[in-house]
Amino acid sequence: MKFFRSKAYHLLLGAIFTVSVFICFATPIGGSFNDVVTLKMNNVSNITPVKATITASSYDSAAKKFYQARDLYGSEKRILIDRSLGLKIGDVIVAECTYWPSDDFYEAMRVERVNPALTFPLIQGLGELGRNMLFHVPMSFVAFIAFLFATIYSIIFIRKKNMEYDFRARAASAIGLLFTILATVTGSIWARFSWGTFWNWDPRETSIFILLLIYVAYFLLRSLLEEGEEKKARIAAVYNIIAFVTVPFLMFVLPRITQSLHPGSSGTEAPVINLSGKTHTDPILSYVLWTNVVLFTLLFIWMKDLYTIVLRKENEEL
Repeated sequence: MKFFRSKAYHLLLGAIFTVSVFICFATPIGGSFNDVVTLKMNNVSNITPVKATITASSYDSAAKKFYQARDLYGSEKRILIDRSLGLKIGDVIVAECTYWPSDDFYEAMRVERVNPALTFPLIQGLGELGRNMLFHVPMSFVAFIAFLFATIYSIIFIRKKNMEYDFRARAASAIGLLFTILATVTGSIWARFSWGTFWNWDPRETSIFILLLIYVAYFLLRSLLEEGEEKKARIAAVYNIIAFVTVPFLMFVLPRITQSLHPGSSGTEAPVINLSGKTHTDPILSYVLWTNVVLFTLLFIWMKDLYTIVLRKENEEL
């Protein structure tokens, strides 16, 4: 489509991408007072970001002031904060806190944000790496969308025998494979900090590895066939349709019916997509996540269209 090659689309895509990346990395992460205690007891971290609302002032010290503050789960605690900030009752803070059990109070070692527009919840064990969810999950979704597009184009090619749809199927499959690789890489980084190693042969990791092999085989098949372009395209289209039958099973079914380190396994409710149709994720995190799904889908359409043009020109030169 011409729109996806237009300057207006490129500017729109660039603007959305810039805003999304800024939100993903600039939005502060805040947990609860309980997170501070839990992580400190487990020797994970002595200082933990907390999101809390100032409910009352207690008393002053030399350079700091005690406040009563309520965290995101409604727990009220004493917290010692730099008085120069001039906090008022009702202010929301995101602060790196530590806990002093002997006197039962929390100390804000650094206040990161006062009255932030957005905050993300703290994921214990991940901390800042929890932002990876905003890229890993959308990339996985868009990989599925890309393979679906490739299958639809392959079906249309078989019906119409128009090579244009073979170009589009090849382009969509290539971009789908790219997004699958990116999802695997971001997932491996996540696994390293969550489970201690980059690769665990977890059912979801194993299924995505099999999926990679299936679509790598698609391109190997095309390169090894010596038939004419139309016959080669027809064989590849049939393979593409059969290959997609495995995609929903490998991406959504298998990881949910087996024991897995990933959430949503063994019949439990997955945080993003599940049979109940509910999203068990912080609302702000969920909105940004779905925005990134849309963003990466737009990026996929642009990349697919661009690669289709390249394939079309290569065919004209043969």
